[in-house]
Amino acid sequence: MTASDIELFASSPAHYFGHSWHAMHHLPAQELTRLQLEALRLRFAQLRGRISTLTAMADEYGVGTIDTFEDVVPLLFQHSVYKSYPLSLLVNNRFDALTSWLGRLTTHDLSGVDVSGCEGIDSWLDVLDEHTELRVAHSSGTAGAMSFIPRSMREWDPMFEAFRCGLFQFSDPSGAGGRHDGEYFELIWPLYRSGRSTIMRLPQMGLAHLMGSEERVHALRPGRMSSDSMFLAGRLRAAAARGEVDQLDINPALRDRREEFVREQGEMAGTLPRFIDEVARQLKGQRVWLLGTWNVLYAMAKAGLENGMTQMFGPDSLVTTGGGAKGQSVPDDWEQTLGEFTGIEHVQHMYVMSEITGLNKMCEHQRYHVEPWVIPFVLDPDDGRPTPRRGEHTGRAAFFDLMAQTYWGGFISGDEVTISHDPCSCGRTTAHLARQIERYSDKRGGDDKITCVAAEDAHRAALEFLTQRLD
Repeated sequence: MTASDIELFASSPAHYFGHSWHAMHHLPAQELTRLQLEALRLRFAQLRGRISTLTAMADEYGVGTIDTFEDVVPLLFQHSVYKSYPLSLLVNNRFDALTSWLGRLTTHDLSGVDVSGCEGIDSWLDVLDEHTELRVAHSSGTAGAMSFIPRSMREWDPMFEAFRCGLFQFSDPSGAGGRHDGEYFELIWPLYRSGRSTIMRLPQMGLAHLMGSEERVHALRPGRMSSDSMFLAGRLRAAAARGEVDQLDINPALRDRREEFVREQGEMAGTLPRFIDEVARQLKGQRVWLLGTWNVLYAMAKAGLENGMTQMFGPDSLVTTGGGAKGQSVPDDWEQTLGEFTGIEHVQHMYVMSEITGLNKMCEHQRYHVEPWVIPFVLDPDDGRPTPRRGEHTGRAAFFDLMAQTYWGGFISGDEVTISHDPCSCGRTTAHLARQIERYSDKRGGDDKITCVAAEDAHRAALEFLTQRLD
């Protein structure tokens, strides 16, 4: 195993595995373990000293090298780190300070980026897109605050190159079809054409690898979903839940957009049946890719069936979903309804989150398989100790994303998961998660304090470092 092998595995797994998703998940477990540990050592050596927040944590905890998987656990960022800026920075358009905060989480030098003319999140991200290699992805902000992930093109491109391999999970499960060069999907996209949340970045960042051309992207609405509107909607929702809407401190420019956001959401709901009718007739019998949360996919199928449409698309089409329905309910038989409309036999379920590049797909035995460049951990929810990397354990999910070259790939999630390192009945050798996943904030009444053994002071130091002088 050479240094170049390790770098290729971490930075471009599609190339390392010969563009085969089958090969990615059938590497002998011991060989994968060796690869992951060597790549973890490499990433720490590369990024320590280049990412200010990581450097502060490593200095505080005295970590100079990584010798075991457990050594990195104290340095895993809490999931709150990517939204650890003072909320007042967004409310008051302090994008100079917000850029300084973001610069402490990436190897990219943002000190010379002029954001003085930015009047909102949209214009701030416009500047970063235009003048840096970053293509920042933010969370949905449903709880009232947005996480900002400083992902760059050095991560986005190999992410979708690897994701392309998994698109043929059902049509070519053995990988016998090779790279599937020249094969693309017609994307039915029930959202805006573009945006800056992690999911809304997909059509643009994945275009070259997944669709091949703009003509294969069929979006519900043209234009871009506003990050400012998403932020405003999240804050209003969170304030309404507390009964504090009247007390909410919102930038007047954003407050004026509330009616605009409500109107656009209503227009999207009303437009969906017409969109499905048009695009389904246009693409009848062709290979398509439908992507959405459960409730959106169900609404699409219901609209199509009400128009008399059944078995609409080619047998090699694909439906992909992840992230549930964000608090909205769907019938128990929603997948059957979807299958009746589309004619697609399988639904590709994925366990995904904004912070990692791995789009972890479910196998035929209802287990989410962790992509090989993502190292999973199960932490004790009370003291943060890592469980043994053998057998099956339930606890807090944490991950290290080896594909992250310009930001730190280690973080602790808010999810309770059950992960097994034993071989799966499907034959794949990668670690796998049970389908049932819960949020600790739901189980603990909103109190989701993360502890990490012997490292709480280091995390506190990192958060203080991130937010110092930003108010």
